[in-house]
Amino acid sequence: MEKKLVMTFKDETENKFNLTVNSVKDGISLTEINNIMDYIISTGIFKSKNGKLVSKTAAITVDTSTTEHEIGN
Repeated sequence: MEKKLVMTFKDETENKFNLTVNSVKDGISLTEINNIMDYIISTGIFKSKNGKLVSKTAAITVDTSTTEHEIGN
């Protein structure tokens, strides 16, 4: 099972912007998540189509699993 971190920000126009990070370590802390999100905002490393990311609104971790299915012809 893989963990993903979905971080939600607001941009300059108050629109939401989601950023997903795959393969997040087990037990990531709230402090680590806040630090990552603060870094993203302060450096301007990511932008939405409407401009700079200016605030944090939410963060969730998602557990995913993949099942491959054999498809016959």
